[in-house]
Amino acid sequence: MFKAISARPPIAVRQQTRRLISQKRISVHARQIVAMSQADPLYDITVKGDPEKNTLADCPFSHRALLCLEEKKVPYTKTYVDLDHKPQWMLDLNPAGTVPLMKELATGTWTVGSDVVSDALEEKHPEPSCGTVEGSPQVAGSLLGAFKEFAKAEGEEESKEKEAALVKQLEELNDFLKTTNPYIGGASPCQTDFLVMPRLYHLKIALKHFRNWDMPSNLTAVQTYMDTFMGRDSWKNTYYSPELVIKGWERHGIKKHV
Repeated sequence: MFKAISARPPIAVRQQTRRLISQKRISVHARQIVAMSQADPLYDITVKGDPEKNTLADCPFSHRALLCLEEKKVPYTKTYVDLDHKPQWMLDLNPAGTVPLMKELATGTWTVGSDVVSDALEEKHPEPSCGTVEGSPQVAGSLLGAFKEFAKAEGEEESKEKEAALVKQLEELNDFLKTTNPYIGGASPCQTDFLVMPRLYHLKIALKHFRNWDMPSNLTAVQTYMDTFMGRDSWKNTYYSPELVIKGWERHGIKKHV
């Protein structure tokens, strides 16, 4: 009798083949990443940062525009400016001295302000869609103001009043997030996400440092939302440290309460 011979390769051969296929896939993915990073930039965006160290700083308005660029996967470069020493060319373009400012490299056209930048990107690069500023859900619009008022509050009575106003804003956001999953925009982030996430990041860090305040434990939807968003590449690519957030708010006169 003849012994049947399996047409299936030996285990060692199959394992080696899988390794080669896996390595090939990794190589292709790496080339795709390099290709994206080497694509000719369409914009240069001026944001708060350290021009000497070439690092991003803590401005939530700059962060908002950068998140939009990242989510739309538009190639761009960054110009960092020290807001304590604003260059004259920046003041000539925007006498208010605020950031971000975005230059379209092909035309030399400048766009000023995070909301205007976001809408311009949506118009010129509609896919993937993030919606317009006005067309996105209007939620937590007063979050930054409520946070700053609580951070600056003096005395027990004022502190309780301002804390309650902030918590009300957070509860409204928490209730809204229960109806969407996992972002304010639903399955993918929208312009309101780009507005709200940097503000949540700032308030959570700053209020813990300056007032030893933690977000209420019942706001589980807000916390889950933050954790989910921070896992996105757009957040990782625009990250700045908690230390920079604290330093930034010290610059705005926020003091530590004991």
